[in-house]
Amino acid sequence: MFERRTFLGTIGAATMVGMSGCGRVRRFFQPEVSRTAIDIHAHFFNGRDVPVVGFLKQTIIRDPHAPVDRDMTSDAFLKLLKFILLTNTPTAQQELDRLETEPDPAASVDIVARDERNVAEGIARFSNEAGRATAGLTTSRPAEFTILDRIARETGAPDIRTTLRTPNAQGRALAARIYQTGQAEGLTTLEEREYIHRSEFMQTIRWVGLLTRSRLDILAELDRLYGGPGLIRIFSPSLVDFGAWFVTEERVTPIANQIEVVSRIARSYDKALILPFAPFCPLRAALEREDDPSVDPLRHVKLAVLEKGFMGVKLYPPMGFRPTGNTGSLSWVPRAPRGGAAALDPELRALYDWCVANEVPIKAHANNSVAAGPGTGAMADPAGWRKLMQEESYRDLQLNLAHFGGFNETAGFDPLVQQDDWEETLARMVTEFSNLYYDVSFWTEAANPDNPARPRVMAKAGSLLRRSPDMVERMMYGSDWSMIGRVPEHPAYLAGVLAAFDELGLDADDVERVMGGNAARYLGLDRNGKQRERLDRFFAEHPIYEEIFQG
Repeated sequence: MFERRTFLGTIGAATMVGMSGCGRVRRFFQPEVSRTAIDIHAHFFNGRDVPVVGFLKQTIIRDPHAPVDRDMTSDAFLKLLKFILLTNTPTAQQELDRLETEPDPAASVDIVARDERNVAEGIARFSNEAGRATAGLTTSRPAEFTILDRIARETGAPDIRTTLRTPNAQGRALAARIYQTGQAEGLTTLEEREYIHRSEFMQTIRWVGLLTRSRLDILAELDRLYGGPGLIRIFSPSLVDFGAWFVTEERVTPIANQIEVVSRIARSYDKALILPFAPFCPLRAALEREDDPSVDPLRHVKLAVLEKGFMGVKLYPPMGFRPTGNTGSLSWVPRAPRGGAAALDPELRALYDWCVANEVPIKAHANNSVAAGPGTGAMADPAGWRKLMQEESYRDLQLNLAHFGGFNETAGFDPLVQQDDWEETLARMVTEFSNLYYDVSFWTEAANPDNPARPRVMAKAGSLLRRSPDMVERMMYGSDWSMIGRVPEHPAYLAGVLAAFDELGLDADDVERVMGGNAARYLGLDRNGKQRERLDRFFAEHPIYEEIFQG
C-alpha cells in the first residue's frame, strides 16, 4: 500500500506548491484526479444564512491553535465584517427568483469587481456609523478608526482616511487597495492574478466580500478553484444551523428556505454534481418540542433527504453538546430547555434512529474550533462518539468525523478518556467500527509547505498511517470551502494535499480511494439501497450523475 508508483511520482513533481501566508503564491500545477473524485466537505452559504455577529464573535475568529490578532478579535473589526457581509447580499427568495430566469452564473459579470464594490460600501457604512452600538457590538470612534488606519497602512496608503474626507471616498479607495492585484510573469488570465496584500487580516476582508455573493456564485467559485474536467466533479456542501447557541438575536434565512435554494441549485447546476447535507441542531429541536409537542423537530431533515436531493445530516458538537450523555444546565446559552442539556439526548437519538432506518450518513465536526461556549470545542473529540457507536442500534450508522490531521489536541474534556491526540483516538475507533470515516478538510498544516507545523504533522500522520493501515480505507478528501477562503493560499489547497499524500507514501490506489472511493462508500453511492433510490429519482436527468452512477 505504501509504495511510490510512477503515477504519483509524476503528480508529486507537478504539484510542488508555495503557499506563503504573506508573500506571493508561487506557481503550481493543478494535478488531475479521478473522474469520480468527491470533495466530501464544503459549504456555500452566504452572509444571510448565518447569525453574522454571533458567528464571527463566538466562533470563526477565535482559533485556540494560532496566535490571536487583537485587531481581528476586536468588536470594531467584527462590526466592519458585519457591515460588509450584509451589503447587497441576496436573500433566499431573491436567489430563487434568479434561478427561475438565470440558472447559471453570468460569465460576463466581473464577480470580483462586485465583491470590491460591496466591500467599499460596507467600509463606508462602517465609517459613517463609527461609535454607534450595532447588534451587540459596542465600539468607539477611535477603535474603528484604528481598523481603517490599519487597512490603509497595510495597503501602503496610510493617509487615505485623512486625505479623503467622506466615508464613500474612503470606502472606494480602501477597497481598491484591498483588491489590488499583480500579475505573475507569463500569466495572462483573470484566474491567475494574485492579490498584492496577502495577510490573513486582508484575506478575511476579501472572504466576507465573497460571502456577499449569491450561493450559486459561491459554488461557482469553488468549482472554478478545484473543479472541472480532470479535477473534482462532485461536491458535498453542508448547511449550518447555529443560531440557538449564540447570545446575539439576529435574523437569518430560515432553514426551510436554505434547503429549497440549495436543492434548486443541486438539480440545475450541471458543471458539477452537488450532494448536500442538511443541518440539525439538537438545542433548537429540544426547544421546539418544548414549545409545541406536535411539531416534528426532524421535519427539515426529512424533507431535505426524502424529497430535495440531500445526502445526509451535518452536526456541530462544539456548539455545546456531546453525541450522547449530555448533562448540565446549559446556563450560557440564550435559552435552555427546562430539562437542561439532558433534553438534547432524546432529540439526537431520534435523529440517529431515523438516519439508520433510512441509510442516511452523518457528518460531524471533530476539531476543537467553532466553539460557541466556554470550553465547548472539546466536545468535538472523536472519543465522544465511541459510546454511541458501541450500541447495537447504531452499529450501522455511517459517520464522518471531519477535520483530521492537526495533531494538536488531547482528549482532555473527559477524565475517563485516554490523554492523547484526537487522531490516535480516531485510529483506534476506525479499527473498531467499520462504518466510521474521517475527512482531511482544511488540512492546511499538511497542504502548505511553509506552515511551521508541517514537519510535525507530516511525521505524526505518516507514523499513524503506517501503524494503522485501516486509516487509508476511511480517509476522505475535503476542502472546507468556503471556510478555507479565509486562508490566503487557498487556491493551491488541492495541489498541496495531493503533494502531501505523495510524501506520506500513498500509492495510486490509495489516492483513488481517498479522493473518491471511500466517500462513495460512506455516502452509499457504491451499492443499491434507499440512498441510491432517492438520488436516482432526484438526479434522473443530471448529466454528471447519469455519467458516473448510471452509465
